[in-house]
Amino acid sequence: MFNLIQVSKIIVLISFIIGTILFSLFLYLGESKIPIMIGFKFVIVAIVINAIFFFANLLLSSIYSENRIDYIKTCGIILINIPIAILYLYIIISIEFPPKG
Repeated sequence: MFNLIQVSKIIVLISFIIGTILFSLFLYLGESKIPIMIGFKFVIVAIVINAIFFFANLLLSSIYSENRIDYIKTCGIILINIPIAILYLYIIISIEFPPKG
């Protein structure tokens, strides 16, 4: 049970680090399309992997009531990456498509 919690936290950390590195590369390299394409593919893979771990923790929280709080906390940690990804996306869109006026 606790192995899933630990693996989930590691997956979240790795997703955050790789996403931040790709975002930093985009900012450093300017308007290069390579980081955007790599980042887009990474986001698709990260969504799938994080969703699997999220639903696994959610399922186990309903099965093992004695560890329910730990599983739900881990689900919350997994969900923390969503607003960070939205912020990165907002910044990228603002750079790629600046407002006219």
